Amino acid sequence: MGVIRDASSTVWVIFRFILKVFFRRVDVLNLRVLPTTGPVIIVGNHANQFIDGMALVASTPRAISFLMAQKSYNRRYIGDVAKAMRCVPVTRPQDLAKKGQGKVTSLEVDPENPELYIARGTGCNFKAFEWKKGSKLRCKEVGELLVEEGGLRDDNTIVVKKPKELKALPEGGAVWQFLPKVDQKVVFNRVFDLLAKSGTVGMFPEGGSHDQGHLIPLKAGVTIMALGAAVQGTPVKIVPTGLTYLHAHRFRSKAIVQFGTPFECPPHLVELYKTDTRAACGQLLEIITQRLKDVTLNTSDFKTKKTLELMKRLYQKDEGMKQLDGREYMAYMKKFANGFERQLESEGAKNLMKDVQDYMDDVKQRGWKDKMLKCISRVNMQQGGSWIRIQLYMLCQLLVIVFCLPFTLPGLLLNSPIMMLSRHLALKQQKRALAESKVKVGAYDVVASEMVKWAGALVPVFYPIYIAVATVITAQLVRDDDPAGVRQLEWAIPVVVFFGLPSFTYYSIKLSDTWFFSWKRFVALWYRSTKDGKELLEKRAELQKRVREFVSRTVREPTFAGVYKDKNNMSKTGKKIHPAPMEMMEEGDEEEGGSESFANKAAAGVADSS
Repeated sequence: MGVIRDASSTVWVIFRFILKVFFRRVDVLNLRVLPTTGPVIIVGNHANQFIDGMALVASTPRAISFLMAQKSYNRRYIGDVAKAMRCVPVTRPQDLAKKGQGKVTSLEVDPENPELYIARGTGCNFKAFEWKKGSKLRCKEVGELLVEEGGLRDDNTIVVKKPKELKALPEGGAVWQFLPKVDQKVVFNRVFDLLAKSGTVGMFPEGGSHDQGHLIPLKAGVTIMALGAAVQGTPVKIVPTGLTYLHAHRFRSKAIVQFGTPFECPPHLVELYKTDTRAACGQLLEIITQRLKDVTLNTSDFKTKKTLELMKRLYQKDEGMKQLDGREYMAYMKKFANGFERQLESEGAKNLMKDVQDYMDDVKQRGWKDKMLKCISRVNMQQGGSWIRIQLYMLCQLLVIVFCLPFTLPGLLLNSPIMMLSRHLALKQQKRALAESKVKVGAYDVVASEMVKWAGALVPVFYPIYIAVATVITAQLVRDDDPAGVRQLEWAIPVVVFFGLPSFTYYSIKLSDTWFFSWKRFVALWYRSTKDGKELLEKRAELQKRVREFVSRTVREPTFAGVYKDKNNMSKTGKKIHPAPMEMMEEGDEEEGGSESFANKAAAGVADSS
């Protein structure tokens, strides 16, 4: 199980093709640190729903068996792929939730025990459910409340554990659900069996995917599996893996997969696990959390993340037209995410952040983008500010558009119905996901997965239509009195369309990137002399100067020259080894009870809740 084989080989090829179509570039960093043999648990952050799993599968030669929510495992198509990949289904309490009657109207501290709370309601009929140890009472407004063993008092009163964060109930009460206790012994045994056979288990311990811009608290299931396997004599390597998307929801954006240094469970935690499961798992979870933070970008909130991305662009040098590769992008963003955020409470940082946000609002209000202004600044510098040279540069961009567009237009026309329908359906699902989630900011993490899913469903519908149209047109053009060679076109053209359409689609998308970015540069330069363009360029130049001065004076974090210059990026001779991208860089944009009950609760959180 250390290498890809059988059905997983087909899945690997399909996933790589999907990622090559959806993303313009995927950088895989530090792949050489991934063990080639032995049991491995790959732990990743969960920023892009099913795309996260695809990215991990496509980035490694090992066959990965993911832990997956039983609800997703049972879905058509997605479940078929999951079975081919030998995924392990996990039944979660929320998948078995039952809606209760009435409403919970109050949540008050138990006067006899301050660690307990009394939940009271009207018309609840609590006695209709079997409240075992580990069962939960869930209210959307206050979250999941663990019911105390023997806490059922009557139809409208039940005792629960003290919540980590107490939120006020809405006026008139809150609707509630019953979440049963789920025994996860079968899941753990299947994982232990996989690891004992030197298999690779993949999981996203945050639980569900989200777009918050930082890690949310990890579930402890991964620690149960790693420590449990170690106790059984299977020393497991844990590999923290960061998944970073410059624009997770956008077609033809960029992604970075970064593998962190593998590590085994510390021996003292393996021994502690035998006597105190909860303590051992808690300590290992802290280690895993820190290791994941080392390979991911973490900011306080989504808005701060977007502001820091803009400040990174302002700080970055303008010389030349080189775009950052994945290694450089991660290093620059780490500089701001780690170093700059430590200065956020200072007066200078607050004023600068406010001015940057005001600039963002001004740019947006005028219908511009900062990347357009950055492009103008770069071209001005590259061409020495010469009006004639800039005009020649614009002419070159126009020639690229004129040359490339005719070759890509047929492919765009054929695939535009699929792309538009997929996007429309994905945006509808985005709204539903946002309404149902408590952790999503804009539910951008579901858009890409839904687009890929619907495109996969629509292609088998539209492509046969295109083949049928080609057949009819050919039959109309070919006559009975034509030479035999010409008459063969009646069957040859449909065959060529059938086999050539996927390749034609892929390369037309690739070629469209070229003229699309030439068009963006041409438009930006066309409007550079307008009043808004001149004012925004002046404002950007002044803000850029302030950002660079502030960073050089206060932010002591190194950029990629220091952060990433380590043994994972250097050969034995000391020569730099570049990351291995799935796709070559293309110029463009640069832009989230006891041991048994504890184990059950932990396992329920490791499955993908999407």
